[in-house]
Amino acid sequence: MKTLSWLAGLLLIAAPARAHWDFLLGVQNGRAAVILPQPHPLQTMSLLFGQYTRELGIEYYIDPNTGFGQLSAASIRTVWISPGLTGRIGSTDVACASGCANYFAMNDEGHEHIRFRATQPGVYIWDLRVVDARDLNGNPVADMEGVYRIYFRAGNPHYLYGAVQAPNYQGDLYNLNLTLQLRQGNQVVQTTSLPPAPNALHAYMASFAQAGNYTVVAKLDKHLSRRVNLNLQGATLANWQFPVAGDVNNDDVIDDADLLQILFAFGSSDSDADVNGDGVVDDADLLMVLFNFGASGEGRP
Repeated sequence: MKTLSWLAGLLLIAAPARAHWDFLLGVQNGRAAVILPQPHPLQTMSLLFGQYTRELGIEYYIDPNTGFGQLSAASIRTVWISPGLTGRIGSTDVACASGCANYFAMNDEGHEHIRFRATQPGVYIWDLRVVDARDLNGNPVADMEGVYRIYFRAGNPHYLYGAVQAPNYQGDLYNLNLTLQLRQGNQVVQTTSLPPAPNALHAYMASFAQAGNYTVVAKLDKHLSRRVNLNLQGATLANWQFPVAGDVNNDDVIDDADLLQILFAFGSSDSDADVNGDGVVDDADLLMVLFNFGASGEGRP
């Protein structure tokens, strides 16, 4: 028994020194980045004392050519996080939908642990960006472009997942909002909204409470809605194509209101009126609205 106690104590002492990482920070194309893994796999949360939890380890990437890390400092900024998901370092919440900093700096050792928790089963999202980084010589490194998305699965939820494509949109789809509605007849059962992330494991994943037969209506900002009838059970693949753009005010019909918004913003960089996402409101946006004038979404009553 004494031998077993001694071994247990030795393991407890040694455990904190054992390296553990879930993703690595470094430099890519002159900018701070998440180097590995690409894309991040789906994380499974464990049920412990009535909460779903998952701890993630973050470290600096060691360049195999030099044997040294690429960064001497970096911070993580939360860009978007699902309601109900909270990330904590020590006793401080550092990532949440509201009420916390949504920003933290890596410690001096370049190794940090953040523990996520949720109280309800479902699929949760943490979108992060690596910012305020410095190389080994202390020189600033440009902030990461885009986001790195991590999906968490708590319990065994029913969920939709898949791709999101908008062939007439030139900008970053992440700047738009994807809204999914589950309907039975004329009744809306559940609504979920999130930004699509085309470079993630899946552009979207969204969980729902009840399995069954539903009409699913998907609406991407500035585009007319699509709909499909699905039997939702476990994981259900639903890829979305949004070919009709011009719904500037997102009422799911392209009409005078959209045309007037384009005209009032003409020549500006107003992102709301920039239908094709090229950074300027011009003839291309006006023509798109005129070409699709009078069209309405599949999800309209």
